[in-house]
Amino acid sequence: MKNKKYLFAVLILIIAAANFTVDRVTKIAAENDLRGHGTVKVVGEVFILHYAENDGAFLGMGGDLPEPFKTLLLVLFPVLLTGAALVYVVVSKNLTAGQVISLACIIGGGVGNLWDRIFNNGIVVDFMNFGIGNLRTGILNVADLSITFGAVAFILLQPKKVEEVQDASEQS
Repeated sequence: MKNKKYLFAVLILIIAAANFTVDRVTKIAAENDLRGHGTVKVVGEVFILHYAENDGAFLGMGGDLPEPFKTLLLVLFPVLLTGAALVYVVVSKNLTAGQVISLACIIGGGVGNLWDRIFNNGIVVDFMNFGIGNLRTGILNVADLSITFGAVAFILLQPKKVEEVQDASEQS
């Protein structure tokens, strides 16, 4: 059991660090290569790159909040959530490897966007956009993808309760 916890701790660190590193490298590349250069089509109109600075949350929401509330919502709250995810993954005894990986993605992505907020005057660098026609995502970054992937995977990897499995087998 102790070895499993040690392996999970190493796994968390590696995956969170990888997510953070890829996020930082791609944001630096976007700042250097995309800023002021318009839109770059990568896969036609399906995947495009366009440099944007986001001082709000998802799709810029909260960007116009007064400063104390903005800091609370966009820095302190994410610090608490990222910290809570880290504590949860460390103290939980029944997490699967998949759940640990998904939480590590959330932690790494959360730290990536927090890094921007703290060291870039509250601005997060965004540069990717996906979609078909008028159906498009907002402009986002690797940290956003890490957080989204981690959250969706964590939800999908929730084990079914024993009673649900027994009920299903009784109905068959």
